[in-house]
Amino acid sequence: MKNSLLLFLLPIYLWGQGADSLKVTLGARTTTYFMTTQNGLFGPYSDLKDYYASAQGIEILIDAKRKYWSLETDLFFTTKVMDNAFEQDALTGKTSRYESGLFSVTNREQAQIFMPSIVEVVYQKKGARLGIGNFALDGFFLNMEHGRMIPSTFTGINYSIKQGENKFKFAAISHVGARSTSSFKPVAASLSQYNPGLDTSGSRHDKSEVQTPGIIYGQYEYNHAIGQWYSAFSIDYTGVVGVFHTVVFDEKLAHNQHLFELQFIRQQRWGNGGNDDPYLAYFQQQRSQFYGIKYSNKVGDVDYYAAASYIDGKGKLLFPREWGRESIVTFQGRERQEGMGKTLAVVFGAKGKWMQNKVRHTGGVSTGVYARPEPEDYLYNKYAMPSNQQTNIWWGQSWKGNTHSLLTMLVYKVPLGSQTITAGQTINKVDMVNFNLIYRYTLPKI
Repeated sequence: MKNSLLLFLLPIYLWGQGADSLKVTLGARTTTYFMTTQNGLFGPYSDLKDYYASAQGIEILIDAKRKYWSLETDLFFTTKVMDNAFEQDALTGKTSRYESGLFSVTNREQAQIFMPSIVEVVYQKKGARLGIGNFALDGFFLNMEHGRMIPSTFTGINYSIKQGENKFKFAAISHVGARSTSSFKPVAASLSQYNPGLDTSGSRHDKSEVQTPGIIYGQYEYNHAIGQWYSAFSIDYTGVVGVFHTVVFDEKLAHNQHLFELQFIRQQRWGNGGNDDPYLAYFQQQRSQFYGIKYSNKVGDVDYYAAASYIDGKGKLLFPREWGRESIVTFQGRERQEGMGKTLAVVFGAKGKWMQNKVRHTGGVSTGVYARPEPEDYLYNKYAMPSNQQTNIWWGQSWKGNTHSLLTMLVYKVPLGSQTITAGQTINKVDMVNFNLIYRYTLPKI
């Protein structure tokens, strides 16, 4: 496979080497991903369907640079190896929630996907960077969210600049190449790709007629000292034009082994929320607010932490998860707080990094409690999610200069208390174990 790839890229490589001031680098990375969800393990619905999926992908990276200009390219190919992700459970009629994300949820029959996730023309000079095309963002809600075969990237223009301890970032986005899909779509169409959940009337939320020209994004970061404490403050803004505004305030304070993180998120409807008909709008409420706090204490190579968050009764926290992985303080892999209101979350965990026999290890364990409104409370529970406890265990290894990496993650979810829940509220949500195994091999750059 490596020799075939080199032959495919040889013309580009030779062209770059022939230009005196043009430098071209080529790279590739392969990904093998296996995932399975075991449903109904300990509860009353033992006949719920179990799901599995496996995918193989290759990522081709091409960077061409000449003085202040560059072309950055990251192409993703993925192919289905095996799965039953879209088979319906006999009792509930539901399909896989997690395994389907390895493929295209918008085209279930598509076995191979090609996505030009990053094809960006960049001008960079004196700490300032201007990019146009398909690009990646590292924002609070808008980011690559690399837990799938195809990450999330965006089409438009972006600009960033660093001046001393101040960093500014801006983007205007017209299309989204959302994870687990097979093409870039206008922002309005991207809003309606995934699970619609329930609207404010308790009906299936039809988002197909949401109207918006795009996204405006901005971020400000300021790092400074407060006495003996180190402070990292950021403001992250995402505006889906004519639909909603979201502003995130995040403050980190660190001293020796202690770290505190404070978060506040406010969402506000913009205009008509996406459609003059309130039942076709994406943002059907006036606003929502999120409060979060986290404390970490590092002992040797292990970081112990506790975090709590609360979404108040103003409305549900809404943001398309396929646009990125939210960086809230109580986030655990494979959890969901998007679509929730009146929700309290408390998470405890420990994570660390260490070296053993020239192999770099990362790992950790976390457990969290998510106290939500009843699944039938559609005003504050968009996806009919029961309150639950979730425990995650993960372990990563990398060796030979990160040429090889292996990641495993186990997620265990059980319902809280004695709540009565249906089979449809159980499958893929609680009384389940989700297992992930990912191997990546990065070829040396040429």
